[in-house]
Amino acid sequence: MKFISLKVLSVISFLSLSFTGYSTSSYAESNSTVTNMDQLPYNLIEDVEVMDYQVQENNIVTETENFTSNINLDDNEITYTDSEDNSVAISIDDPDLKFVENVDGTIVYENEEEGYSVDNQILDGGFRQLFSIESESSPKTYKIDLKLDEGSKLVEKNGLYFVENSEGEIIFNIGKAWAIDSEGNFIESSFKQEGDSLYQTINYSGTNYPLTADPLFCSDTIDNTATKWNSSYNGGKGTLSVVTRTCTKTYITAHWVLGPSVLTAISQSSLMKDMWAELKADASFKSHVSGSKEGRIKDQFICHAVNPLTIYKSPWNLEPWRPDLSLALTYKNKCNPE
Repeated sequence: MKFISLKVLSVISFLSLSFTGYSTSSYAESNSTVTNMDQLPYNLIEDVEVMDYQVQENNIVTETENFTSNINLDDNEITYTDSEDNSVAISIDDPDLKFVENVDGTIVYENEEEGYSVDNQILDGGFRQLFSIESESSPKTYKIDLKLDEGSKLVEKNGLYFVENSEGEIIFNIGKAWAIDSEGNFIESSFKQEGDSLYQTINYSGTNYPLTADPLFCSDTIDNTATKWNSSYNGGKGTLSVVTRTCTKTYITAHWVLGPSVLTAISQSSLMKDMWAELKADASFKSHVSGSKEGRIKDQFICHAVNPLTIYKSPWNLEPWRPDLSLALTYKNKCNPE
């Protein structure tokens, strides 16, 4: 028998309360009660795996069929290019930030005098930085410079940031700003845009140092190569087995803590729209999900994203033959409506 940990149950409890009366509106108006990292089923620091890499002179390089990335050791710069040649490069505006070490793919830079360090990490589907802020005298605002392709731009909408290309397509989703103290308590953090730069500010007056903060950039959301139709599932009824990226799961988890509503924040986010568009473009989806069945598949899809018992499963199994219920009832049935 498998037992569910208390930290998973704590997340389930606030999500379940959202469905009082099983109305979608009650869910949309709900608030998260997560205040500490230990309440999450997925640790936003320790459970995030970095990609394999090669060392090439002064660069850490990751190459896959979906993207290529490069971390320059001299310039604390991450460059990420997707399969369609969209690219972005980010770096911290601090000439005194120096490379310290490579810890199994986590590239550490430090400004010893200012009392902070930055970890650069390449993830499946994106990349991120982790600021470690050592003391009260350390900086609490950091300027993240973006180098974009010609015609691309940094955009903010409803408190979320993303990068659009010259055709207005979202090519990078930026996760909500978050930060914790040394006890794992979430503390106030926010982004502010100036041109092609993001400023992340951490507001903190306590004494539990060091603090950790995380800017996250997600590009590819679904592994279409691994997403397949399994015709033998449930006695031959079949299932669409969807494999989501590490960056996607990390992005969504942060919304449990920071979003005013899990459903609203996730279902209306640019990332979820990108995920849904990418899934609909998948060959297995086109072959096995008719237009009349898209609604129920979308409800199951969103349910897997907001449900702490399913978001970390791989794959997510979606079945067009299941009944077409509301999103609330789909969630009540553990994403498998009967």
